[in-house]
Amino acid sequence: MKILLVNPPIPRVFRMFDFADDAVRKSFGRRVMVGPPLALNELASMVPDDEVVILDQKTEEDNIPGYDFTQAYVEELKRFSPDFVGVTCITAQYNSVLKILNITKEYNKNILTMVGGIHPTLCPDSFAGSKADLVTVGIGKYSFKKMIEIFKADGWLADFSQIPGLGLNKGTSLFYTQSICSLSTEDIKEQHILDTVMPNRKLTDKYNYTIRQMGKKIHYISTSQGCTHKCNFCSIWQTTGGRYFHKDVECIIRELKTMDEYPIIRFCDANTFGDIKKARLLFTRIIEEGLNNHYYLADVRTDTVIKHPDLIELAVKAGLRITICGLEATSNEELEAYNKQNTIENISGALKFLNSLGILVNGNYIVRPEYVESDFDRVAQFVSDNPIYHAGFTVLTPFPGTDLYETMKKDIINHNLDYYNLTNAVVETVLPEAKFYEQVGKLYKTSKVAGDEYRLKYGSDLLVE
Repeated sequence: MKILLVNPPIPRVFRMFDFADDAVRKSFGRRVMVGPPLALNELASMVPDDEVVILDQKTEEDNIPGYDFTQAYVEELKRFSPDFVGVTCITAQYNSVLKILNITKEYNKNILTMVGGIHPTLCPDSFAGSKADLVTVGIGKYSFKKMIEIFKADGWLADFSQIPGLGLNKGTSLFYTQSICSLSTEDIKEQHILDTVMPNRKLTDKYNYTIRQMGKKIHYISTSQGCTHKCNFCSIWQTTGGRYFHKDVECIIRELKTMDEYPIIRFCDANTFGDIKKARLLFTRIIEEGLNNHYYLADVRTDTVIKHPDLIELAVKAGLRITICGLEATSNEELEAYNKQNTIENISGALKFLNSLGILVNGNYIVRPEYVESDFDRVAQFVSDNPIYHAGFTVLTPFPGTDLYETMKKDIINHNLDYYNLTNAVVETVLPEAKFYEQVGKLYKTSKVAGDEYRLKYGSDLLVE
């Protein structure tokens, strides 16, 4: 069977750029993360006997000037002539996904289509009446494997109703099979996490995933599913119903042993250190197996750094060189509003400690639409007082399906999901629009100055720039 898996482009809609100068654009460009669509690598591994192609249109658009994703997609349909098309989708990809599904059915109505990912998991009904025959809701590896098996056996007479975690398109509504989140923790671990199945990374090796600042190739590895916390702006914890599943450490080690060709490896988890005992074992085993010759990237909460500094030191010995930290706020009141369960004191202390270990910290702050000049000044001062390798800024965005969306939906003025990429205000700002984005731009300039101060003080042997 011929299976085409697609990572759609993310629309390049940055309202801030309408009010930004070259210095802001350059600093903003440092926030772009390069990497493969690991979820598609994982799906491909579930059907080793079938012919699978991964089309990473996000990366193609990033690297090919004048790239037309619809034309490129039609050309791939003609070249490969798939029997099945699966498309992954985050919120900002939604409109692109609908176009891909429409093109697919126009090309050949007998291609079975599926959409999965975070947005379909949180908002499956948004695909009712679309050209998606199947919608995966939640962890999708097992569901994908079963739907392929049944479709291969029975074609369009296939009955998918007994496969958990699906929405079956019935024209104007979806028929839902058993929810994966309704299963027991043990059933999810045994049937749906599937630790022992390694992603098929060869299918994306045709793409140039290189971190420009380091001049090295990167690939991702998943060490867990879900998250230990329930921040109200986040969608990740909802994919597992609020449960956190850490992959078996020896499975991770076996997988890392197959990744020698990737100098940089990112643990692409919401919280790599969510299970302290297993995280300690993982980094110990990395050292024991001599796998600390990679540069590792990981997400870590700053309160974890404060509570377990010895674990962070161990991770550095194992090769941890870059951390992604969701800092979010510069006041305890805002942290509480996000249900972050952290403090400003933890953030400041953790950043200083991470810097002292030689770790490059990529930290992110949230800019709220109700900010006035004094709020921007407060954030700028905190960034200056706590310099790190790079501080980025996202505009508070109520993603559909999150707790934050329920709180803010009455205030949303922009419902075009192309804009839901964390850089655009979709709720009316208190400041005039031009003034708001001007202030965001000033924060990026502050970040650049603070980053220069960081490099003067700490330096780094990792960077080529």
